Amino acid sequence: MEQPPASNADWSSLPGSILASILCLLEFPDVFSTAAVCTSWRATARMLPRLGNIYSRPQTPCLLYTSVPGATEMFSLTTSRSYTLPELPADTHVADRYIFGSSHGWLVTADGRSELHLFNPATGEQLGLAPIATIEHVTPVLDDNGRLSRYNLSFYDARVPRLELHPPQAFQVGELRETLFVKVVLSCDPSRADCTAMLIHNPNRQLSFARVGLGGEQWHWVTTSPRYVDYSDCIYHAGAFYAIDLQGGIHRYTIAGSYASCEVIFNDTVAYIAHNVYIAEASSGDLLQIWRFTDMQGDETRELRTNGFDIYDLDFENQSIMPKNNLGDDALFIGHNYTCCLPTKDYPKLLPGHVYFTDDCDYWVMDNKNSRRDVGFYNLENRSCHELASTVPWENWPNPIWITPSFTKTKKA
Repeated sequence: MEQPPASNADWSSLPGSILASILCLLEFPDVFSTAAVCTSWRATARMLPRLGNIYSRPQTPCLLYTSVPGATEMFSLTTSRSYTLPELPADTHVADRYIFGSSHGWLVTADGRSELHLFNPATGEQLGLAPIATIEHVTPVLDDNGRLSRYNLSFYDARVPRLELHPPQAFQVGELRETLFVKVVLSCDPSRADCTAMLIHNPNRQLSFARVGLGGEQWHWVTTSPRYVDYSDCIYHAGAFYAIDLQGGIHRYTIAGSYASCEVIFNDTVAYIAHNVYIAEASSGDLLQIWRFTDMQGDETRELRTNGFDIYDLDFENQSIMPKNNLGDDALFIGHNYTCCLPTKDYPKLLPGHVYFTDDCDYWVMDNKNSRRDVGFYNLENRSCHELASTVPWENWPNPIWITPSFTKTKKA
């Protein structure tokens, strides 16, 4: 008996378990698209992201931003389309937060009281970080009724005993986040393993760290030397945090309990304080030093714009840098996100030898919230900058940020 052609098959009756196993192989934009096929597929597609420990397919980074109505959206580099995230819990609205990092699918946000939180926009989960009152330089000030009135920020560097540079400065509760925080990076995905958060903060871009979750009630100040400040970026590599300063020096911090030991593994590259210096691990495992160049553009409206990147291999034995004219098959992501290289063979929609960037110059971003954001990609081969999209759907604030969606949920105690 002749079989009917496959085009006549009733795909809507495909068992949900089989459909789910197929969807698990797709990136989230394709999963979203299947929801438009029929009612049963829509139910499976909506259910799948909630099963984060099952739906664990690696995702291509997206640009997370807020749109005009205040909705949270992600611009996918695989489809060049934006996707609106489902309505999020009221206490996690990204539009009301300041964003100071993204690692392993988690945003690092500061709320209206300047408290830091981890927030996974794909699952809607939120984890609180240690109270900012436990940061060494922060002192809460209470009113006559015992309620928090303001914070005082002390200005001293990383030496012990303390050396006050000038008297503490008072900040309103919601204002401290604009001055205190620079960037937060995570050692791993907190839904998968014990995690430590490393905070680059003012004054002087110092370091403090805290556990995420159990045991994370305290920020631990990294006291080393007055010279070991002015950090620009940090990654977690080979069991330790690698922090790069604004002169290109790299310091390795190994965490043991509440103490961080420091080893200078790469000396300063330049004799002056620069800005926009990054560190990344290439897909080969080698560490890279990255310098970003910006200038002010426009006549009536002055805007900060990226106009180039220089990337260097590091010769640790001779303490020297070597210009790197290309990234091979890697693509590099830079901004307030965790600085990372991804192999385009595993992420075929990414452009090899390109740098995907968002603006992260802290003072410019904070002082110019209504300015057009500096978002795009840079071709290292011909040294040219390009817009990410022909139309710009993202609002100016909060600052858009790269994030790699993760649907893995934390294990509940």
